[in-house]
Amino acid sequence: MDRSTSSVRQPGTGTVYRATLDALAQYGPRRVGVTHVARLARCNRSYLYRNWAGHQVLIRDATLAELRRLLQVACEAPGPLPPPRCLAVRVVVRAARLLREHPATRAMALTAPDLTHAAVLRPTTVWHRTACDWLRRHVTGHLPRGATQDTVTLAVLTTVLPYALTPPSEDPDPTAEREAVDHRLSLALHSCLGLPPACPDCAPPPVGEAEADEGHPSTLS
Repeated sequence: MDRSTSSVRQPGTGTVYRATLDALAQYGPRRVGVTHVARLARCNRSYLYRNWAGHQVLIRDATLAELRRLLQVACEAPGPLPPPRCLAVRVVVRAARLLREHPATRAMALTAPDLTHAAVLRPTTVWHRTACDWLRRHVTGHLPRGATQDTVTLAVLTTVLPYALTPPSEDPDPTAEREAVDHRLSLALHSCLGLPPACPDCAPPPVGEAEADEGHPSTLS
């Protein structure tokens, strides 16, 4: 085996995760398998099995890494910045937009919506814990720790979920739909957090400006 063949058969973790996300986007979570990922990652299946127990572990690790990346990108809200409480709303709205417009999310929501929603709502899953931890840091951190914070955090999560996991239409110019969905979610979050209706100070920046650095595919390393 020459060196070039060896390098192709041993891709980095980021390459494998991107291939897994691409496979999810093509086949959905119920049909994707190790063979699909190996083909897209340009490696053999034995390499994947040596590092991951199977396709479910690959899906878990790749989607969790991508969720964390998108949540981090959502925190980089462009200015001018609104008051802190409204900034929290804007960050959540941005996170929901990134998720619903992601190709893998679209495939999962269309082919296995029950599975996708359960993965985020079930308290024992890594996706649920990751989302709730992020919300506690960036949205409900001002609340007393314990039952009050946990209750509001879960309320925010269940409010956001339909917006984050319902893919947009195939409209070639999605700007108007995106702004409308973002506005409805912003109003719902203000109500959920006990804030007054969205004010001019917390209006989101123009969509084109907000989306400039949010492209896909992921930047997993």
